[in-house]
Amino acid sequence: MITFRNVDKNNFQAAISLEVHENQKCFMEDNLFSIAECVVEKDFVTKVVYNDDEPIGFLLYYFVKDEPDYVFLHRYMIDKDHQGKGFGRATLEAAMDLFKTEFPSIGCVELMHYPDNKIGAAMYEALGFVPTGENRESEPCRCEIDTKNPDRYVEIVRRRYYTAL
Repeated sequence: MITFRNVDKNNFQAAISLEVHENQKCFMEDNLFSIAECVVEKDFVTKVVYNDDEPIGFLLYYFVKDEPDYVFLHRYMIDKDHQGKGFGRATLEAAMDLFKTEFPSIGCVELMHYPDNKIGAAMYEALGFVPTGENRESEPCRCEIDTKNPDRYVEIVRRRYYTAL
């Protein structure tokens, strides 16, 4: 069963030990960087993803007051040892419920991904995250800071809307 816990002194080491596969590291910052970022971005929320009592992933998100209000899922990862087992999809589904509980006014969840993240794009599409038609400029991850790859300077924006009850 997927659950979420705030990053704290009890799970900090577990959170920073979670890693993606080597070929995925160009898509996002590591968890230690994400946790450090929360020092300057006070609205950021970090969670460790658990399957039962085992840490398997990490979320970084924040609330945006807009029309509609939404949660921006800034970073999301499943540890390399737990990928390919359905945890990515299960985590995103559970996160949608978590966000609506934490921020009842939200109408959608927004995320962005690099154009060449084909596996991520396919999963987001399958889970109902539709492209908004907007692409946003971004900075490459630290591991590719001087890259000449044009796919590292723009990200595709997707949203998944909550259906009316």
